[in-house]
Amino acid sequence: MTSTKGGAGKSEKTKKKLVSASRDLFAKKGYSETSIRDILEAAEISKGNLYHHFKGKEFLFLHIMEEDHRVMIETWREMEADLKDAAEKLTGFAELLSRMSINYPLMRASEEFYASAFTSEEVVKRLNKIDIEYDDVMRDILTEGNQDGSWSIHHVESKVKILLSVFYGLDVLYKNDSIQQRRELQKEAISVFIHGVINADQQNQDS
Repeated sequence: MTSTKGGAGKSEKTKKKLVSASRDLFAKKGYSETSIRDILEAAEISKGNLYHHFKGKEFLFLHIMEEDHRVMIETWREMEADLKDAAEKLTGFAELLSRMSINYPLMRASEEFYASAFTSEEVVKRLNKIDIEYDDVMRDILTEGNQDGSWSIHHVESKVKILLSVFYGLDVLYKNDSIQQRRELQKEAISVFIHGVINADQQNQDS
């Protein structure tokens, strides 16, 4: 039993070392330019060790993305508890997305990863799971806003996709802007969105 636990602990330590070394490489060289050989040399492990933990570079990077996504969601849950209503939560979530993307060392590598052609259904499913969790956060905020009087929005599902697309687009197109500039853009986007949606829904009801 002791030797089994010791082996498991050593394996987990190797995995953490592998992930840490790979994270640094992906941040410096990007996803495409980081080779398996680079990873093996940086982590000081054998190819067998790498494939014991991951099916390949694609799955290793995906694991890192999932780790970072969990941290982001945990950060949001802590922030959310201090925000009084849906309007504050919408602004807070948008700011968190921007802050994370500005400070995220793997942003370029992530863009390369998403642009690559996935050959595995498992990768697609796990990426979709990340997207679904973002959808869930936005859906909860918009639904809460309908309940607390912050706004009155119909067809919440489509609005979830639209708002996340707006926030993502602002971060990608204006990634060189300061966090303050992005914050102002987000506030204006939220205002335009909320007032536009309310007016559109009222017009649809009147027609």
